Amino acid sequence: MNKHLLHAATLAVAALSVTLAQAQTGASRKVDRNELRTCLDTADSIKSRSDALKARSAQLNAANEQLKTEGEEIKREVERQERNSSMLGMARDRLERRKTAYDQKVAAAKADSEKFGPDAEALNKDLDAYNQRCGGISYDPADRDAIMKERESAGKK
Repeated sequence: MNKHLLHAATLAVAALSVTLAQAQTGASRKVDRNELRTCLDTADSIKSRSDALKARSAQLNAANEQLKTEGEEIKREVERQERNSSMLGMARDRLERRKTAYDQKVAAAKADSEKFGPDAEALNKDLDAYNQRCGGISYDPADRDAIMKERESAGKK
């Protein structure tokens, strides 16, 4: 898996936090309640997607570690069988089946990792758009309070 993409997703969350802080204290462009609501909803969506990407990254890393360990075990078994040329055909067949299953797991893990990159890039693209639209905004505190009450009654944070 590309650790640079994980790093980019982590930076996206950090940038989101900074942008939210700027939105709460910022000053350049005043927004109305509807635009503030949109910005808050977008921030929630980006955070949720970022959290999901972090969880996927952790799963991919764990799967890669397991595959690495299994690959090393298979390699040792192949070397052991090569030293013992008297190994029975059943043991060799069992090892070949294990190697085939391992290769399939590696291919699946690679496909999952390849899907992660575009998802992280899409998150970063959406974060950039969010920063352009919502970065440095100012708003009426009463609007934010009203939105937070709406969210609370709807079960959102």
